[in-house]
Amino acid sequence: MSGRGMLHLAGVALAALAVLFLARGVGLRWDPFDLQGRRLEQARARAEQAGAEHRAAAAERDGERQITEALTHVHQTEVALARATATAIQQARQADDADQALAPDRVRRLHDHDRRLCEHAPDLCAAARPGDPAG
Repeated sequence: MSGRGMLHLAGVALAALAVLFLARGVGLRWDPFDLQGRRLEQARARAEQAGAEHRAAAAERDGERQITEALTHVHQTEVALARATATAIQQARQADDADQALAPDRVRRLHDHDRRLCEHAPDLCAAARPGDPAG
């Protein structure tokens, strides 16, 4: 190839490079295998997965908080019921009529104790009716 042919080839290559640089400068891209689109889709999938993981972690934290609150409530109810029961047992043992058949005052104390228990655990007393012998 002659010097003039080489010069001509270099000029064409330089012009092609200039066109490519100008095209990139105005936002034109050449991506025959859509690599940019694939990377974008992968990034979107990772973002969606991260969002799902975040929502799952938040739901887990909320569930743990609700369980903790429920357990605290149950524990407080158990303590209150134990205190009320201990007080009723002590009163029953110290009462003048502890060894006698059920007197009206004793029946009233038992009903008062039942009422206090039902105040602490209304769900347990909902099924028992006032006329119910078990209630």
